[in-house]
Amino acid sequence: MIISIMIKWFSKINKNVVFSLHFPPYVPKKGITLNQIHGNKIFTNPKTNKISGDGIFADKKGTYWIKTADCMCIAVVGKVSSGIVHAGWKGLSRGILREMERRVEGEKEVFVFPFAKSCCYEFGESLALKHFKQKHIKNVKGKKHLDMKQILQDQTENNVKFHADCTICNERLASKRAGRQGFNWIKMEIS
Repeated sequence: MIISIMIKWFSKINKNVVFSLHFPPYVPKKGITLNQIHGNKIFTNPKTNKISGDGIFADKKGTYWIKTADCMCIAVVGKVSSGIVHAGWKGLSRGILREMERRVEGEKEVFVFPFAKSCCYEFGESLALKHFKQKHIKNVKGKKHLDMKQILQDQTENNVKFHADCTICNERLASKRAGRQGFNWIKMEIS
C-alpha cells in the first residue's frame, strides 16, 4: 500500500477551490493532467487528459493536476476562477505567470508550492543573464544560483505566499537536481 503524504492549501477568497500537494511515489488516478513542456501554454477548462502545456485555468468544477520536481507550481485564485501553472525558468521567462494572472479576474491570491530555492539551485550565469537581471543571480559558496522566488515576485503585483521547503533540500520531495525520482503532484479541486 502506498501512502501519500500531502500539504493542503485553502483559499480565503474562493471556498470552492482546494489545493493539495502529494509527495512521491503518488500518481493521480482521476482528473486532468498535463504533459508539461516548459513553456507558457495554458488550457481553459480542459476535458482531455495528458495534453501538452504548462497551465490550467478553470471556472468549472473539476480535478486538475500539475506535476513538478524542481520547478514551481503556482496557484492563482480569484473569486470565480482559479489556475495552476508549472513554471520553471523557461516558463517564467516566457510570461506564464502574467498570462495566468490576466485570466483570473479581480482580487487574487497566489501561492507557490515547494520548488528549487536559491540555496541550492545552481545555474549558469551567462544563461541567467540572457533571460533575467543580475539581481536574480545569487553567489552561494562561490557558485552562481538562480533566485526563482525573486523573479516571480518581480513579475507580479500580487502578494505571494511561498511554501518554505526547497525541493532539493527536502528529501521527501521529488527533485531531479538532487537525483530523487518521481514527481510532486499538485491537485486543484474545484467543487
